[in-house]
Amino acid sequence: MEKEQFINEILTSIDGIAKVSPNDYVLQNIENQISNNVISIKTYWLVAASIVVLFSLNILLLNDKIKPNQSEILDLEHSINKNNQLYK
Repeated sequence: MEKEQFINEILTSIDGIAKVSPNDYVLQNIENQISNNVISIKTYWLVAASIVVLFSLNILLLNDKIKPNQSEILDLEHSINKNNQLYK
């Protein structure tokens, strides 16, 4: 019973609230700014260039990770040759 009363109080708490309307001048300015929002071609080119640079850096970094370093290969060869010698 208390739960239902609590729910009803919450639902009826917004009955007395009046809707607020914005000032006509402010509303007109906001609508004008929204309708005049045009992205320049320079911005498109900058975004495209930054995407190309980002992809290029990712490819270079991944390429570097995939290729083993020459010193790592030499160390591996040295350890194999040292441990698996047939003659002493």
